[in-house]
Formats: sequence, C-alpha cells, structure tokens
Amino acid sequence: MSEMAKLQVVTSYSPLAFFYAFFKPNIALNGRLEKRPWGTQMFDVPPGDYLVEISYPWLFSAECGKNSLRLVLRPGAVARVTYRAGLIRYLPGKIRLDDPIPVARAHQRS
Repeated sequence: MSEMAKLQVVTSYSPLAFFYAFFKPNIALNGRLEKRPWGTQMFDVPPGDYLVEISYPWLFSAECGKNSLRLVLRPGAVARVTYRAGLIRYLPGKIRLDDPIPVARAHQRS
C-alpha cells in the first residue's frame, strides 16, 4: 500500500458573521461529504486527484457560500486548503491552496 497524504482544511468566517458558528461547514472531498466544526481539520487520504468543495448550510439552503478547488496529492504530501466564508451568504467564499506544509525532517548533528 502506498504512503498516505494529509489534507489540512481550515475554515473560518468574519467576526461580524458570528451567527455562522451555529452551523457546521460542509467539506466534500471528491463528493464525500463531511460536516465538521469551523477551524482546522486534518484528513488522511490516499494520494491522488481531489476536488475539495466547501460550503455551509443556512436556513433553507444546504450549500451557501460554496466554492471549490482541485489539487493533486502525492504520497507523503501535506497540503493546506483555506476557506473563508463571506458576509453575503449567497456569494462564494474565498478558497485557496496554501504553500505546501514542510514535512518534519530529522536534524543531523555534525
């Protein structure tokens, strides 16, 4: 079996939109939906191509602020996706792939 990859998903909202705290964001990885609390979530996933979709429910709508991105995860990779919900619920939130997270390296003494 090949080495797994890690995907860190960070979801947030403006302090002015404090009422978002009452709803858990939707995080879908290749269509597989997870409802997780706002903040930082870590997923251990097999290497491959991923479609990351993030939204949040609001009253009569299941997917407000929906936005997505595609990425490729290699074995052992650690990637971070950041999503910030907007103040206007029906506009897409801001989503981005951050710089790769460095993998811890053993320190060698001379």
